[in-house]
Amino acid sequence: MRQLQRHEFQHFINTATTTGATENPTWKQEGEGVESLSVTFSTTKDTFKPIIRATTETVFQNYQISSSISGKRCYEGEEIYEYLDELRRKAISGQTQLIEIDTAKTNGTAGNYQAVMYDVLITITEWLGENATISYDIDYSNPKTGIATVSGSSITFTEDAGTSL
Repeated sequence: MRQLQRHEFQHFINTATTTGATENPTWKQEGEGVESLSVTFSTTKDTFKPIIRATTETVFQNYQISSSISGKRCYEGEEIYEYLDELRRKAISGQTQLIEIDTAKTNGTAGNYQAVMYDVLITITEWLGENATISYDIDYSNPKTGIATVSGSSITFTEDAGTSL
């Protein structure tokens, strides 16, 4: 058994901002200037106590999946920073996609990895500070499992048949 390493899980954000950005994504890897990126799964549950029972029942409804990136260092020319800075300057949110790639899990073909693609909402939460940083939140929705094919700087996502979560 092998302990997985954080760098084996990679996050790519579609930074294309033009019409057709979903059909022709521009995938850029997040991580430069970021010390921590965790994905939080907050559950929504319905807990109730029927009047005919002495105990409560709990039913799972869904997950609210999110990340908060705090203090990403700003590097001129770094693609994710430039994308975030455009959102900040225009005081808008970013509705885009994110692919989470597990490079430890391949399907046996070089460059093909297990992945999940999400629709995401990106909102800026803090700007500047002592060390010229930017902080932001990512809210994830519509997860789709599949295979990410990585070839140089190109990424193609192929959704698993019938496995949209």
